[in-house]
Amino acid sequence: MTVSTIRLGQGFAVEQTEATEKLVKILCELLANGEEREKCLSAQALGKFGSSAARTALADALRDDDEDVRGDAIEAIVNARAGLDAQVLLWSLQNDPVLEVKLSAIEGLAIAGGSLAEEWLTKLAKDRCEDDVAWDGNGAEWDDWLDVQRKSMLALGTLKCEAASAVLLETARDPFGQEVWPEVTMALSEMGVTGLLELATLATDASARVREHTARALVLARDERAGDILRVLFADADPDVRVVAAEVLIERGGEADLAVLLADSEPQMRRLALKNPENISYSKLEAVAFEDEEETLRVMALGRLAEIEISNPEELIERVERSVRGASDMFIAALVPVLGKLEDEAAAELLKEISTQRKDPIVAKAFIVLHGIKPSVEGLELLLDHVTSSEQEIRLAALNSLAKLAEGEGDIADNAAVQLVWAVSGKLMPEAHEQDILDSAKEKDASALGNNGKGNDKPPRVQLDREGNIVEPSVAEEVVDAPEIEAEVPADTDNLSTETLLVDAIESAEDLPESVAAFPGSTLGAILNTEEEIAKLAEEPVELGKKDMHFLELANETIEKKRVIPGRPDDPALDIRLLALRICGGAKRPELIDGMVTALSDREMQVRFAASQSLVHLTKNGLTLSEDAVKHILELPPENDNSVRAMRVELLGRSENADAEKFVQAALKDKSDGVAASALSALAGKQGGVVDIRGYLKNPRRRLRVTALDLMGKSPDFDALNDIFDAAQMEGGVLIPSAAACLRCHSPEKVLGAFEQWLGGDISRKLAALEVLNKYVV
Repeated sequence: MTVSTIRLGQGFAVEQTEATEKLVKILCELLANGEEREKCLSAQALGKFGSSAARTALADALRDDDEDVRGDAIEAIVNARAGLDAQVLLWSLQNDPVLEVKLSAIEGLAIAGGSLAEEWLTKLAKDRCEDDVAWDGNGAEWDDWLDVQRKSMLALGTLKCEAASAVLLETARDPFGQEVWPEVTMALSEMGVTGLLELATLATDASARVREHTARALVLARDERAGDILRVLFADADPDVRVVAAEVLIERGGEADLAVLLADSEPQMRRLALKNPENISYSKLEAVAFEDEEETLRVMALGRLAEIEISNPEELIERVERSVRGASDMFIAALVPVLGKLEDEAAAELLKEISTQRKDPIVAKAFIVLHGIKPSVEGLELLLDHVTSSEQEIRLAALNSLAKLAEGEGDIADNAAVQLVWAVSGKLMPEAHEQDILDSAKEKDASALGNNGKGNDKPPRVQLDREGNIVEPSVAEEVVDAPEIEAEVPADTDNLSTETLLVDAIESAEDLPESVAAFPGSTLGAILNTEEEIAKLAEEPVELGKKDMHFLELANETIEKKRVIPGRPDDPALDIRLLALRICGGAKRPELIDGMVTALSDREMQVRFAASQSLVHLTKNGLTLSEDAVKHILELPPENDNSVRAMRVELLGRSENADAEKFVQAALKDKSDGVAASALSALAGKQGGVVDIRGYLKNPRRRLRVTALDLMGKSPDFDALNDIFDAAQMEGGVLIPSAAACLRCHSPEKVLGAFEQWLGGDISRKLAALEVLNKYVV
C-alpha cells in the first residue's frame, strides 16, 4: 500500500505490506466462518488484494452452500485477473448450476487460456453437454445454455482458438439453432489469418444480414487485410451493408472513398461523408449543398461551408440567387451564416432581401446568431427588436447575441450591455404580452360567447334545473301576474303569537297558482310541508349567469384563458428577466453585476433565485463582490426560500466583511440543512479555523455530515478516522461512499490499521467496515 496522501476520489495501488497481510488474514477468516453477508463482502474485498492467500480463500469459497457467496467469490477471482487457475474455473463451470457463476467462469477461462479451456469452450459453443455440466432451471422459460453458448463463442475469439472456427460456422448455419452470427463473426475477427479467410468468404455470402455482421465485426481486426474485405463490402449491392462497411472503415482510421460516398444513392452514405469533411473539397461541398435531393444533407453541407473559407464567392452568389426563392426556411436559415462570411455587396443585398421576405422564426434566429458574431448598428437594432419577441426561443437567441456583443468594446458593446441591464431589471415586456393584457381588460360581447351567448340568432343560455339536468329551451308563455294573496288576520291580533300567524300564512300558500313557485322560505315551512306536497310544487328552470358559467368552466372565455400556447410562458416579461439573469452569469461588466445585485431584492422568488445563481457562478470563477454589493446583500429582508438563502450565505461567505462573517456564523443555526451546510463550507475556508469541522461528523443532519466529510477530505485529520467511520454508520450506512472517499485522503497505513480495529466489533460494525473497505480500495 502506498504511503502518500491521496486526493479525494483518487484510486491507489495495493502493495503487499504488513498491514495488508493482517487485513487479508482477517478477511479470509470472515470468508470461511462468517455470516452470509460477511462472506459476500469479504469475498468482494479479497479480490482487490490479489495475494496468494486471498486467491486460495476465494477458491475454497467456490464450494460454499450459498450461491451468492459463490457468485461473489468467482467474480472476485476473475476481476483480480492475476494467478487464474483454469482447473478451478472449469470446476465451477461444470458443477455450479447458477448461470451467473458459469458466465463468470467463462470470462475467467478466456483470460487463463490453455488447451483444456479451449476444449470445453468449443464443446459448450456447440452443445449443452448435459452429461458433464450441471444446469439449473429445468422447465424454465429460458435455457441458460443459450447465454453460455454466446459467451463461449466470444471467449474462443479472445483466446484466438483457430481450431474452433469450423465449429462456430457450423453452429451459426444450424437452421434449428439461435441467431449467433454477431458472436461468430466477432470471434472470427480475432482469430488471425484463419478467421480473416473465413470472413472473406462470408463477405460474399448470399445473406445480406451475414454480410452486414461481417462488416461490423471487422472493426476489431488488426490485420491490414481486413481493409480489403471492407472495401469489397463497401461496394455491396445492399445499402445497409455499404453503410456499415463505410462506418467501420472510418472508425478504423481508413480512408473511405469520399467521392463514392457522395455519389451513393443511399442518403446515409452521403451523410457519412459530410460527417468527415476534412478531405472533401470545397467544390464537392458546394455541389451537395445546392444539388443533393435530401434537404437535410443540403443543410449539413451548408453548415460545413460556414466553417471553411469560401474559395469562389462569385459562383456561390450565383447559386444562391438561383435557389433562394423556392428554398425552404430551414435551407435559408442554414444559408444565412454562409452569406454572412462574404464581405460582398451582393451578399449583403441577399441577406437584406431574405430578412425582409422570410419571417419564419428559424430564419430570424439565424440572423440573430449572425449579428451576435458580426457587430453592426443594423444588427444591434434587429436584436433590440427581437429581444421582446413573443417566441421564447427568439428571445433567448437575442439575449445570447447581446451578451456576446457586450463582451466587446465600443458603442455597440455598451448599448448591448445597457439592453441587458434593462432586461435584468424587468423594463422589457413583449408586445404580445401587452396586447394580451389589453384584450383581457376589454368587456367581451355576449354574442361572441358561442352557444352560451344571447346575441342575435343565438340560442338561449344553457339552463339547468336544481338537480343539474339540462332544460331544453322552449318558447316562454305569457304569465299573468297572480293577485297578491294575504293571509286573513283577525282583528284582535295582539293576543296571537307570531308562530300562529306564520303557520296560517304558510297553509294559505296551497291556493297559489301552479306557475308560481311555492317553496318554503323558512325552516319552519320546510318542516310543515310533507314530501308529497313538496313534490307537487312547480319547479322553475334556473337560468345561470356569467359568474355561474365561469364557475362551471362552461364559458368560452374561460377555456381561452386556459389554452396553452407552445413557446409562450405564462408571464413572458418575467421570462425575459430570468433568461437575461442566467445569461449574465458569464458576464463581468460592472453594470451587469450591479443589475444582478439589485435583482436580489426583487419581489419574485424566481428572479432572486436566478440572480443569486449567476452571482455565485461568477464568484466561483474569481469575481469579488464590491463592498457596496455586500452591504446591499446584508440589508436585504429575510429570505423565505431555502435555496436562495443558501446562495446568499455562499456569497457573503466569500467576503472579508466582518458583518458578513457574523451573518454566515448565524446561518450555521438555520433550520434548513442546505443553508447550514453552505455556512459550514464558507466558514471552513476562512483562515484561523473559526469552525470545528470534526464536530459536525456526528451531527444528526445528513447534509451537514456530507459537507463535513467533504471538508475533511480536503484537509485530512488523522485523529478523526473513528469519527469518519461513525459517520458512515449513521442512517443505515447511507454515507458509506462519502466516508470511503474521505478516508482515501488519509495515510493508507493508518486507515488499514483502523480497519483491523473496526472489523473486530459486533456484526453491524463488521458489515459497515466491510462495505467501507470495498468502497475504499479501488
